[in-house]
Amino acid sequence: MICIGRSSIRSILTVKDLESFVEAYRILERFSPTLPGPDDSAECTPDRIVIYTLSFSFCGVRYPLSTFKVDLLRHFRVHFSQLHPLGFMRVVHFELSCVAVSGAPSIPLFCMFL
Repeated sequence: MICIGRSSIRSILTVKDLESFVEAYRILERFSPTLPGPDDSAECTPDRIVIYTLSFSFCGVRYPLSTFKVDLLRHFRVHFSQLHPLGFMRVVHFELSCVAVSGAPSIPLFCMFL
């Protein structure tokens, strides 16, 4: 069995792809979105995070994150990058469902619901 870790993942995005991604998801310039170099791996460092663009398009991530999403991440002591896209999709669905019935999402309600 061959194991391929994150350190062997390379970006296939072009500069135009990055520009489109930044525009579509309204990522602020202050975050300095950049593409990794051709020999750089997809590893987080103290001064950068790695974002898998397919996760964004799959689960509907939009920045800035809502207060509820930030509070939920803090409550469970996880970083956004630790969430699976399907898990994040559940959070988005829950929050939208609360808004649709004129309710405010809360962490206790989320824990009871799921």
